[in-house]
Amino acid sequence: MSASVATFRLLPGRANRVAWLGMEDRAIHVVHVSPWRLPVSGYGGSQRVLTWLVRAQVELGMRVTVFAPPGTKLPGAQVVEVTEQPTSQNFFRTIAEQLPLDAHLLHFQQFPRLSAFPLPWVVTVHGNSPGELAPHPNKIFLSRDHAERSGSRFFVYNGLDPSEYLYRERKDDYFLFLAKVGRKSKGIDIALRLARELGFRLVVAGGTRWDLRKTGGWWTSLRCRAEFLGEVDGREKAELLANARALLFPIRWPEPFGLAVIEALVSGTPVITAPLGAMPEIVTPEVGFLCASPEEFRDAIRGVGELSSYACRQRVLEHFTHRHMARGYLEQYQRVLAGEGDANEKRLEENKHSGNHANQR
Repeated sequence: MSASVATFRLLPGRANRVAWLGMEDRAIHVVHVSPWRLPVSGYGGSQRVLTWLVRAQVELGMRVTVFAPPGTKLPGAQVVEVTEQPTSQNFFRTIAEQLPLDAHLLHFQQFPRLSAFPLPWVVTVHGNSPGELAPHPNKIFLSRDHAERSGSRFFVYNGLDPSEYLYRERKDDYFLFLAKVGRKSKGIDIALRLARELGFRLVVAGGTRWDLRKTGGWWTSLRCRAEFLGEVDGREKAELLANARALLFPIRWPEPFGLAVIEALVSGTPVITAPLGAMPEIVTPEVGFLCASPEEFRDAIRGVGELSSYACRQRVLEHFTHRHMARGYLEQYQRVLAGEGDANEKRLEENKHSGNHANQR
């Protein structure tokens, strides 16, 4: 859908009906509810994605209001500061009382803790907890696999702003692990074991060696060429991504999306991962490897130099930018405004404790 037709108005008499109009008519006015101050510094994949989504929606001509904690600055959007705790009912009550009169739809990042809102709404689901995966037509998931595991068909891929990343075809001699070291599901012990077996240099960003006490791999880390950088962001992270021979992402769980994967690809860096969660939807044979066994991981590490950095970057530019994401959400807004969403009090009350734990990398 092109930006030239991405507007609509509500028809009189039916608040849920949508009529598509040209740009000369009033554009959609979406109200985002952010539990985080934006933009974020340091770790915060979900926060960066929301910042990019707001940026792309503004670029596409949408009107955007954001309710968020004090200090939030999002160019082009109207920011309304909310001082209440994001997990409290007062947070959502304040938002309900201060909604712009001409707003069309609310977009949450955690399940709303009120029995009803005066507008249609959607919520992005970021995690894999049972509450998050409980079926609900207003939930939007991060990948096809993520949606199907909840019995849903509604998803929008995360997207990033390519201008924030570097692109390099000439690589340094290291593999990059970029994820929370303290989460066993991210597979740091697998990466360390491969580094020891094959002798390659492994740069670890996302935690310290001390975090290995939670996941295993401490002794292995002392017997291989592993360098721990802690959490990285900004220019340092962009340099690490662009210069790595590959991103090593040996997950053990069904990753809802995996932002680090498209961050690597847009930097021209191939990805070596497991065929779990969203990985088969993102990583094609032209840009990486899906490895189901230790031997396949070893073969991928040996063969990664045959992949094209240009193909890696194009994979993101053609499918996973912030503008692709904004257009995907626009289609979901249209669906809910057309009456497919369910916002009745019973369903909201049943789901009010299924808030997202959104901080996935």
